[in-house]
Amino acid sequence: MTLLHPPYTAWNLANVAIGAALAPHLYPMRLIAAIGAFFLAVGVGAHVLDELHGRPMGTRLSSRMLVVLAALSLTGSAAIGIVGAVTISLTLIPFVLAGVFIAIAYNLESFGGRFHNTFWLALSWGAFPVLTAYWVNALELRSSALLVASGCAMLLVTQRSLSTPVR
Repeated sequence: MTLLHPPYTAWNLANVAIGAALAPHLYPMRLIAAIGAFFLAVGVGAHVLDELHGRPMGTRLSSRMLVVLAALSLTGSAAIGIVGAVTISLTLIPFVLAGVFIAIAYNLESFGGRFHNTFWLALSWGAFPVLTAYWVNALELRSSALLVASGCAMLLVTQRSLSTPVR
């Protein structure tokens, strides 16, 4: 339960729901699939990778177990995305690839930590879920989706700037 980090996972999944609800037409099964994919990628995968990189949550899970959990969750998430790409539109493939990259690069602080900063946090966990869920339902991006995604990103920036001094 500690690894799931429920408040942040719920926030990320809420951004998915916001993006889907904003689309001109909401496909319930697409929303469920997107929530499942983001739960696996962020709720499990990203938090497991974060724990693997520095043990911020202090669990006693072995590094091997963390690697297995990360691999299974990210593979499951990507599989959901690939099924979506095959059944809905191949235009989902860049979203799948970006999602896997984000989860790994941000949480393992890859590339010298270039993707582990406030900008990438806001883009990855605020804007990306909104845009992905919107795209899955609309197969296009409208200015309204970009505006809401920006707002969700700014909420993350605000939360980080308020919570960092408290930690």
